[in-house]
Amino acid sequence: MRSINLLKLAAEAEMVRLRAVLVRQGRRAAFGVIALIFTLAVLALAEAAGWQVLRFYCVALSATLILLGINLAIVAIFGLAARSSPGHAEQEALRLRRQALEAARGSLAFTAAIPAATALLRLGRDRGANPRRSWLRRFG
Repeated sequence: MRSINLLKLAAEAEMVRLRAVLVRQGRRAAFGVIALIFTLAVLALAEAAGWQVLRFYCVALSATLILLGINLAIVAIFGLAARSSPGHAEQEALRLRRQALEAARGSLAFTAAIPAATALLRLGRDRGANPRRSWLRRFG
């Protein structure tokens, strides 16, 4: 029963980790979309600024370059916000899942070893004409 509980715990920890991963990836996607929008705006304003430099040599260019700088700063902010690493909840759930799986493996290995040990003990009693003679006799 202990191994089943450990496997349930591992499954629950994995679900918590996957939810946290999905939330983080969703947040990254949202910030990425915002950064993409502002990147397109930066490109459009860069084109407009280049056109104005060639077409007019006047003060209107300063306003365009100021807007270009603001949009570029926004792109940098959202671009950096889109980068993220696993949070505390994800790391803790992953650690808990690994511990539960290791404990379940150990419990299952012990459970599987019992029939093998029983078979070895019977092997010594069932073999040969002398049922009292066993391989355990060497140790006793």
